[in-house]
Amino acid sequence: MITLSAKLKKVIWLMAAGLIVAGGHVYADRPYVVLPDGSRVEGTDIRARPNGEIILTEPRGTRTFAPGRYERAYAPRPDEFGEAQQLIRNERYDQAIEILEDLVRRYRHLEWDNRSMDLIARAQMGKGDHASAVGTYERLFSNTPRMRENRDILWSYHRAMLRAGQYDELEAKMNELISDGSRADAARAQIYRGDIKASRGLYEDAVLDYMRTVVLFKEQRDSQPEALFKAGEALEQLRDNRAREMFQRVVREFPDTRYAELARRKL
Repeated sequence: MITLSAKLKKVIWLMAAGLIVAGGHVYADRPYVVLPDGSRVEGTDIRARPNGEIILTEPRGTRTFAPGRYERAYAPRPDEFGEAQQLIRNERYDQAIEILEDLVRRYRHLEWDNRSMDLIARAQMGKGDHASAVGTYERLFSNTPRMRENRDILWSYHRAMLRAGQYDELEAKMNELISDGSRADAARAQIYRGDIKASRGLYEDAVLDYMRTVVLFKEQRDSQPEALFKAGEALEQLRDNRAREMFQRVVREFPDTRYAELARRKL
């Protein structure tokens, strides 16, 4: 009889090995293809042709999926991706970018090209090359349009545009999100409009945009502390005593946020 302790040890070993226990079956990190109906076809090996055809090896042979006949294809995570992540954590950005560019070439159409390009852009921002990061994101969206639907990636792209000083283009995108986006995206876009004004030295206009977020998007609680804090910063630039009010409000209403910690340093 297997003791509970032994069972737990086995589960821990499976997790450490990168396996997932689900529905009585054990699945490894194996290649697969997602079909347009959402179903998944697993295999033992996968490769992609330059034209986007996917060749999946199954126990009974190989299957070829033409572009348009699958939603996406996935290869197991390459070890080099984790190596690049560590290099970025160590601020060795150029070495990381070199590895990631190689992954983009080798894993085209196999998901890791997209993830590698996102990481390249983040490395470029880390080294202060924001214009190149914008270009990398635009290359990513051109290669794989569905990546525009990834909100984390899209907002990282917007942040790169802001830091690159591409204010007119960014403001047009923010206006579109405020008009047609979700409430969460519209609230965030309103803050970005304030950021654009502040970056241009238009602090009075920036305060108005930040406070519009506070007043018009009260239900978007995640955006409130940032908007209040940035309004306080803009008021500081104007030497307006109401800046302290804003910082106090962040601390009082949103005490557990990182903006509250920043605001405490201002008081």
